[in-house]
Amino acid sequence: MLYAVLANSTIFGATFPIVPEFQVYHTVGSRESTYTTGGLGLSLHLFNDSVGTGRYLQVLALSIPDRTVASKSKVGSMYLSQNASGFEIGVHDQWKNPEGKGATLSLRKIHWPKVHQGNNEPEEASSDILHMGWNWITGTPIVTVWLLGLDIASLHFSHDRKIEIQIALGMRTAF
Repeated sequence: MLYAVLANSTIFGATFPIVPEFQVYHTVGSRESTYTTGGLGLSLHLFNDSVGTGRYLQVLALSIPDRTVASKSKVGSMYLSQNASGFEIGVHDQWKNPEGKGATLSLRKIHWPKVHQGNNEPEEASSDILHMGWNWITGTPIVTVWLLGLDIASLHFSHDRKIEIQIALGMRTAF
């Protein structure tokens, strides 16, 4: 029963206007950033328009581990000394035509509590990110939605401020 509700987004979206969401994606930036982000939150179904596009308001809590399976996480040229966290708020459109396609525009705020470069003393940093994302669904039943993101990030360090272009690839739950 739980599988039928979660796997069939039409039933779940029609029955419940608030949909739980889980995302995981890996980001690579033009100024050496490389990190994996997990997001957990809710999508509030706002409306469907006449051509079948569904609009959702997304709110996610973000978590970035200091290390992934392959390497240590970095923001800019600085390595993480401990896990980072943040939040995302945005609008997501999910289209019926072409079926399975969607787009997101959101703002992310990430707090990097301890980052360091070489043997330097750890410092705090933050990021303000404008995220433009696209998604597509492959196969039936729909279990996974693939994500591709293009981000413009403003990286704030105690000694410097940088702008970075980031590309992200990941997946999220379906709705």
